[in-house]
Amino acid sequence: MPAETTPSSSPVNELDRYAREVVPGLAKYAQLRETLSAAIRGGYWKPGSQLPPERELVRLTRFSLGTVQRALRDLADQGLLVRTQGSGTYVAEGRGSIEAPLYLRFLGREGEPRFLPLFPSVLSRKSTEERGPWSVWLRQTSGAVIRITRRISVNGEFNLFNCFYFRADAFPGIAQAPLATLDGADLKQMLGGESNMPVTEMHQRVSFVKFSAEAAEGAGVKVGTRGMLLESAALAGREPLYYLESFIPPNDRRLDVSAS
Repeated sequence: MPAETTPSSSPVNELDRYAREVVPGLAKYAQLRETLSAAIRGGYWKPGSQLPPERELVRLTRFSLGTVQRALRDLADQGLLVRTQGSGTYVAEGRGSIEAPLYLRFLGREGEPRFLPLFPSVLSRKSTEERGPWSVWLRQTSGAVIRITRRISVNGEFNLFNCFYFRADAFPGIAQAPLATLDGADLKQMLGGESNMPVTEMHQRVSFVKFSAEAAEGAGVKVGTRGMLLESAALAGREPLYYLESFIPPNDRRLDVSAS
């Protein structure tokens, strides 16, 4: 078994560029786990692709076999990897791909599509250091968060107001993309394309609120209208992807929240 060392920079080993600065006191398997997680997030291994055998990872990372196995087991427990006996280790494709509808799934009636179509239009995008419920979820200790607001038409029947939050440093492409390219786009799909990370966990929370002036204008209802606030937050392993607020006015459609 090779001697165990912390990976160092090497021009012949592409994995080295994903290695994080060593944190004093952090176990070696945890260091390796973070390196492998960064490699997946950076697109070195894409969803559905197979990782090298364990002994090849020992050679590439210069960690011991036991450390490699512990790091892989941790990532499998997080849902980022799938380990199949006799087949190998694969990057998870998610419980539902990031392109799949994970929230705002309004049910159709008999003779209609299972889920009603959604038609988003972007209202604004801004960089903000303001704190709110999204700050804890996105681990916003410093730096800016991007806030994109949208009006979403549900099957042409009613509108809801939508606030989409993500860290500017995590998704610089979307943070700086021309606003016109975001109009009508699936933001979840764009985030997935930039991060190469599958959604492994989804949290949703429902409350009933009075719509602020901004939310009321976005949804096309009177200020003070009472409606539903659906908060949705997505994780890729231990990494936060986005936080979402959806202000839904009174309507006669059922909302499927089982994706949480």
